[in-house]
Order: sequence, then C-alpha cells, then structure tokens
Amino acid sequence: MGNYPNFLAMVSAEFHKYIMENKELATKIPANALVIFQIEGETDFNNWHKEMSLRNRELDQPIIYVYVKKWREHSSIEEVNVAEVAV
Repeated sequence: MGNYPNFLAMVSAEFHKYIMENKELATKIPANALVIFQIEGETDFNNWHKEMSLRNRELDQPIIYVYVKKWREHSSIEEVNVAEVAV
C-alpha cells in the first residue's frame, strides 16, 4: 500500500458506516476525539497514521484508537475495538 491518505479516507468512511450501524459504540467516543486507526497487518500505515495524528493533536484532545481486525466483503469493517487514552 502506498497511498496512505486515500486508504485513510476509505477507512474513515467505513468506520463512519460502522458507527451508524452500531450506535451504542458511538456513545463511547468523546466529542472532538482524535481517532487513530490501527489496521491489522498494515504496520507501515499504522505507524504513519499514528505519528501524523499525534503531531496534529489539539491540546488536551481525547485520543481514541480504533483497531480494525476484520473486514466484510466489499471492504466494510466487521469488527473493531476502541480504546480511549487518558491524558
């Protein structure tokens, strides 16, 4: 994978769809949270996205890690874990 911004856009859109289908998870994500995706098997993307995100983080902005473990057919997220980082 070489085009991380495009991949990130796709992952963000798929996560948004996932949240719309799993509204109880949405209630656990703080307002203005910095979402950092970590995709199983994509170490280079994960490092790039984490470094870029943390570099652009707002002061005292809550951080949420979204660990994508499994995709549905047609590149849809099927299972994730979300972890809040206390600052």
